[in-house]
Amino acid sequence: MIRRVALLSLTCLSLAVAASAQSQPSPEEMKKMLDAMKPATEHQELAALAGQWTQEVTYSMGGAPMKTTGTVINRMILGGRFLVSEGSSPNPAGPGLGDASVDFTSIYGFDRRTKQFTIVGLDTLGTYYVTAAGTKTDPRTIVMRGETQDDHGGVKEIRKYDMVLKFVDADTYVSEIIFHFAGRAPQTVVSITHRRKK
Repeated sequence: MIRRVALLSLTCLSLAVAASAQSQPSPEEMKKMLDAMKPATEHQELAALAGQWTQEVTYSMGGAPMKTTGTVINRMILGGRFLVSEGSSPNPAGPGLGDASVDFTSIYGFDRRTKQFTIVGLDTLGTYYVTAAGTKTDPRTIVMRGETQDDHGGVKEIRKYDMVLKFVDADTYVSEIIFHFAGRAPQTVVSITHRRKK
C-alpha cells in the first residue's frame, strides 16, 4: 500500500514538473508579456490632462440649459496607467433639491488588449457607477460608448450613452455626455469645458 501511494505521488509530481516546464515562457515571450503591461502612448495622452482645472458646466435636460462652474483635480495613478479625475460644482438645481454640490470621480484608462479608451464614472447624482469604452474618431476626440439601467420617472429602460473627451489644446479640454433615445436625435445632456488653472 505504501509503495502504491509513493508511486502515485511520484507520478503526480512528475506530471506537475512536466506541465510546468511546458508552460514556462521563453525570455522573449516573457519580455513581450511584460512590455504589454506597461503604459503606452495613449496613457501619455491622458497624462497630459493631469493638473488643476476650472469647469464651465452646462446641463441640458429638455428645459432651459442650467449652467454652473466648478473645479477639478486630475492625477495619474498605478504607474501612469490610469487618470483619476475628481471634481465638484454647485448643484444647478439649487440647494433645496438634492446635495448642495455635484461631486464626481472618473477613472480614465486605455486597454492595450482591446485598443480602447475606457472610463468608470461615479457621482453624487446616483448610487451607481457607469462605464464606457471606445476609440478616437479623430486625432483629438475620443468617443466611449456604454449603457446602464435608467429608472427615471418610474419607467425602467436601458439608457445608451456616449462619453466624449475632446482635446482642444494644452490648456483646454471638453467632456460631454450624450444620450441616445429611440427615434430621436442624440442629445448632449452634459457639456463641460475645462481650463487649466494658471
